[in-house]
Amino acid sequence: MTIKPVIEKINQKINMSKVNYAVTLVKSLGSKDEISLNKIWALSGFKSKFEFEQSFKRVQGISFKEYVDKL
Repeated sequence: MTIKPVIEKINQKINMSKVNYAVTLVKSLGSKDEISLNKIWALSGFKSKFEFEQSFKRVQGISFKEYVDKL
């Protein structure tokens, strides 16, 4: 077993936890707090908004904006 697949698997689990934390934050903040919603990627521990958007879509199956609009 090589190290690279193991590290990738760990990173996927970490990103899943961060996305789940972002979902919890959004639910507690509500969809009306626009300033906090724009920074949710940083609050949940992602290094960039792009990385957050990709991870969110991979974990939740929809984009972050679509998720917030459903709230």
